[in-house]
Amino acid sequence: MKRLVFIGSFLALAFSSCEEIPPFIDYSKPAVVKDTTYVASVIPAAQHKAVLLEDITGVRCNNCPSAAQKAMDIIAQKSEDSVVVMALYSGDYNVTFTAPWPGFTNVNNAYSGQVINQLGVPNALPNGYIDRHKFGVQTLRYNAYSTWPNLVNQRLRLTTPVNITLEKTLSGRNLTVKMKLAYNTAVTDNHKYSLFITESGIVSKQTTLTSYDDNYVHNHVLRYAFGNAVGNALNSPLVAGRTFEKIFEYEVPSDFNLAKCHIVCVVSDATTEDVINVRQIDL
Repeated sequence: MKRLVFIGSFLALAFSSCEEIPPFIDYSKPAVVKDTTYVASVIPAAQHKAVLLEDITGVRCNNCPSAAQKAMDIIAQKSEDSVVVMALYSGDYNVTFTAPWPGFTNVNNAYSGQVINQLGVPNALPNGYIDRHKFGVQTLRYNAYSTWPNLVNQRLRLTTPVNITLEKTLSGRNLTVKMKLAYNTAVTDNHKYSLFITESGIVSKQTTLTSYDDNYVHNHVLRYAFGNAVGNALNSPLVAGRTFEKIFEYEVPSDFNLAKCHIVCVVSDATTEDVINVRQIDL
């Protein structure tokens, strides 16, 4: 079956292109209770690089379950310590394939929309970003799910200059996350970090290849971003030994299933958007 193809529409602009587009402002309420940086005297040994697979998907897309299964197969072959999956559900760009089903859990959210708008809106569903990288002569970041295994393997061969360590404590629904970024090699590029909560096991209606599934299980759904979803700047020089320690506090909403959630940290290049490293832990 052919993938669903978006039908784009062009709107006439009322004003000239001189109009300034304001930056995204995050109005969420995680408290940053510690934010410090220093240069360690001992350079840490390098972690292995993990790869971020972002599945751009929708609940009314009949081929999207096949892409989700492809992502699960890759994890099964590589382990979640090597490949981190994040499913992006947004109703911003094509309601035909992404509009939530009335009476069912809505997995769409603004955070997914912000990531997609930053990295490139796909011309079809399903599609996905592999480490947000443009492969070969590509001018776009998204790729058909049939190509994901090969592209993941390419990125797994790379090394990473930054080690990511995540720790968490949970008291009731009060979450504290400690994020540590430690550079094992000097970097001249500018980097940024993103910190997310994802959730698996969300039951909601989904279009399938043959019909509809009212009890479809959505996994790795992006649910929340600490700060700016498209990245928060790391402003100090990235010399070997440079260490950033940040602690966040957040009250997890009651509709999140704590036992099915993960905390995901992504470090990316602020210019190219390439993922430098990624890690996740259970919430």
